[in-house]
Amino acid sequence: MWFEKYIIKKGKTDLLSSLKKLDKNIINEELEDNGVDSIEELKDWIIENFTDCLEFAKDDPYSKLYFGRLLENENSDFLSAYEDDVKALWVFVYEKKNVCSYYIADEIKKIIKKVLR
Repeated sequence: MWFEKYIIKKGKTDLLSSLKKLDKNIINEELEDNGVDSIEELKDWIIENFTDCLEFAKDDPYSKLYFGRLLENENSDFLSAYEDDVKALWVFVYEKKNVCSYYIADEIKKIIKKVLR
């Protein structure tokens, strides 16, 4: 399973709380790769980067379809998130009754709903 090291225990679904549940090695690597000094700055960087990327894709019908399905399948037994979404740290994988599921961080979900209405 490619996402095994990204599995967290589900609790609060805001981005900062979710990031704090990830393995420290993943967080440290992301801090270094993105040139930020703290997990709070990383959270802001993720939101800004996601917003910019979504602005470019908002008129693409396939992107709208993908994000719609991503929202529909959240917390289900169907892991429809791409590997890159999990590695970008805005989709979080967790175990649910011996099956892996995912959720989208609250801030990201709001951006998706606002931009892709």
